Amino acid sequence: MAAAAPSALLKAFDAWQDAQRRALELMLAAPQPGSPADWAEGFRWLTRMASLALEHVVEKGDPRFPVLFRSQTPYRKLIGDNPDVNYYFASLEPSQSYRLHGTRGASAYVGLTFGTDIFRDKKKAVTGTLVQSDLDQFQIGENGEFEIFLGPKAGTGNWIELPEGVAHVAVRETFVDRRGTEPAVLHIERITAECPPPLAPGVMAETLEAASTFLLWIVRACLGAYGASVNRINAIEGGSGAAAVKKRDEAVSTHSDTDMAYMVGRWCLEEGQALVVDILPPAGDFAYWGLVITNPWLESYDYRYAQTHLSNGTARVNEDGSWTLVISPEEPGPAHAHNWLDTGGRLEGYAILRWVLVRDAPNPKCEVVPIGSLRG
Repeated sequence: MAAAAPSALLKAFDAWQDAQRRALELMLAAPQPGSPADWAEGFRWLTRMASLALEHVVEKGDPRFPVLFRSQTPYRKLIGDNPDVNYYFASLEPSQSYRLHGTRGASAYVGLTFGTDIFRDKKKAVTGTLVQSDLDQFQIGENGEFEIFLGPKAGTGNWIELPEGVAHVAVRETFVDRRGTEPAVLHIERITAECPPPLAPGVMAETLEAASTFLLWIVRACLGAYGASVNRINAIEGGSGAAAVKKRDEAVSTHSDTDMAYMVGRWCLEEGQALVVDILPPAGDFAYWGLVITNPWLESYDYRYAQTHLSNGTARVNEDGSWTLVISPEEPGPAHAHNWLDTGGRLEGYAILRWVLVRDAPNPKCEVVPIGSLRG
C-alpha cells in the first residue's frame, strides 16, 4: 500500500489552489471596460498566468540546472508584452558560474537584464535590476557566434560579474521588423553541472508555494498598472528605465531594462472616435521604438490576425521624421490605413510605447478626433 502523501505537498497544493481563487477575486473586482471580449480574455488570462507561473518556477526555476526558455508567446503574454521582442528567461544563483553562448542574429538589440527574485516573497533592501548589458558590448565572431561567462568573480574577456541578490537573467531580443531578420540562437548552462537529483517532496512543495506567490504578484502588477492609467487618459507618458530602477518604488518598473524608455497610458474613446498618436523623433540616435495596444489585463491584442503594434521599422514615416499612428475601432481611411492600430471594435484599452538605446525621448502627442475627419 502506498504511503500517505507528505503533508508539505498537500499544504503547498492547497496554497496553489487558494492563489488561483484569490487571483480570480482580484480580477473580478478590478476596474475595466467590461466588454464581452475583455471579460473572456480576463478569464483566459488567469489560466495563462497560472500556466506561466508553473513553467517559470516549478518546471524551469532551478538555477543549478538553468533553462534559457522563450518566456512569452502569442499564448502567454506577461505584463505588457511587446510583439517585436523575443523574451527569454533563466533562473540563476550568484554563487554559481554559467556559460551563455550562441549566435547574435540580426535584431536591433539583445538586452541582458539581471535582476532579483520575483518568485518568492522576501523582504530585501534592494529589488529589481542589478546589472544591465547587451550582446553588442561583447566580442562577437564574424559569423555572429559569442560566448559569455557569468559568475561571482569577474574574469577576463566576455564576462559578467553576478552580484549578490541576482536570481535571473531576462533577455529582450528586439526587432525593428521581424520580416527577413535572422533571430539569435541562445543557450545557457552551469559550468560543471551534474545530473539533477530525483525530485524531493520538500523541493516540490517549496516551488509550488513560490509559484503561488508569483501568480499573485503578476495579477496584482497587471491590475495595478491598468488602474494607475486612469491618470493618463488619452495620453502616453513615461521616462527612462534607468530612472525607474534607480527610484525603486514600484514592483514592476524596478525590473526595467535600463537601456530602454517606457511610456504608457489608457485610451478611452466614444463611438466614431480615434486617438491620433504623433511620435516625435528624439534629438539623437536610437535603435528602436514600438507602440502596442493591449487589453486591461496587459496582454497585447492578437497580433497574428490584426495590426496591433507598430515600430520605426514598420510604420510609415512623415516628411518631418515623425510618425502618425491611429488607434481606432474602425479603419480610418486609406491615408492612415498603413499606420492603423486596430482595437477590434473596442473603445478602451492600454498603450505602451518603448524606446531602445535612446536619450531623452519625447512623449508622443495624442489627440482624440472623429474617425470621419481622417477619411478626408
